[in-house]
Amino acid sequence: MVHLWGSKAREETEMSKSALGEGATGDIAVIICGDKLDFNLVYLGCQMAKGAKRKVHLVHVIEVPRALPLKAVLTQESERADKLLNSAMEIAGKVGCEAVAEVVQARDSGPAIVDEARDHHCALILIGLVRNCNKPQSELGRTVSYVLANAPCRVWLVQDPVPQPAQPTVQPAAQPVAP
Repeated sequence: MVHLWGSKAREETEMSKSALGEGATGDIAVIICGDKLDFNLVYLGCQMAKGAKRKVHLVHVIEVPRALPLKAVLTQESERADKLLNSAMEIAGKVGCEAVAEVVQARDSGPAIVDEARDHHCALILIGLVRNCNKPQSELGRTVSYVLANAPCRVWLVQDPVPQPAQPTVQPAAQPVAP
């Protein structure tokens, strides 16, 4: 039997490996922020990790105010992080990839993300950016700018288009009723 085309599984594996970079051997870090893009990022990261036979590190960073000690217990933020990471782990389970969830407390998210990627020898960081209509388009945000400038690996930035203001709906003019 002659196969003119490669198997789908082999093709997906090759695509996943090429997405991570030539010769890359590390895992994938997916940054969970609580934005609407999280589901898409986790699914994408898990699909790539599964194809490349790698692990996904689901990372949520809690920024601790400078007025508090770095190891302060922030109950509300910790509960929110647990919910976000449990949802992400469910997605990873459905996709069938190996995943590890981590909550990191830090003063600034950018350096914490870069350190996590370095510590876990990640080949790719997936991070989302939700645009804000009130900010100039050139402003990426402190965290994303830091990660792009300092990451030890590839970074995929995913963002949705700028939300358009809701258009007022035009009601048809009332038709006069004939007597």
